[in-house]
Amino acid sequence: MIYEQIIINTLDSLGVSRSYTGYDYIVHGLLLIIEDQERLDCITKSLYLDIASRFHTSWTCVEKNMRTVVTSVWESHNKELLDLIFNKSNRDRKPTNKQFMKYLYDYVIHAGSHIQNNGMNMSILCPISNSYCESLRLFYLRLSQILE
Repeated sequence: MIYEQIIINTLDSLGVSRSYTGYDYIVHGLLLIIEDQERLDCITKSLYLDIASRFHTSWTCVEKNMRTVVTSVWESHNKELLDLIFNKSNRDRKPTNKQFMKYLYDYVIHAGSHIQNNGMNMSILCPISNSYCESLRLFYLRLSQILE
């Protein structure tokens, strides 16, 4: 449950509209990856097919709709969160769906472990720079309040 809320809050913070079909695909896909990380290795032969089966569509529709969300995220105005999750400052082009899911997976696992293990009265380190990150701490604080 906590991971699903982190995923949803992160996508919302990046300005992704819930009206995108790919929104639900990404949420479900990340939950599947959390269950079995090896799904990231076979995104076309495993992950897309599992999502397509759940939503009664084709794997090509899943891929296309997820790509639409990736484009939306990459054009997000929340530069701080983009830099935090995707290290955007070092990337000229938007990530592939696989890269996007990997970066978001890493971020969600990191966020979940901090919320579950450490609570909110501690310093939060950025997984990229390994330095204190006030914006990430505030994000986790807001998330923990929503989860209560």
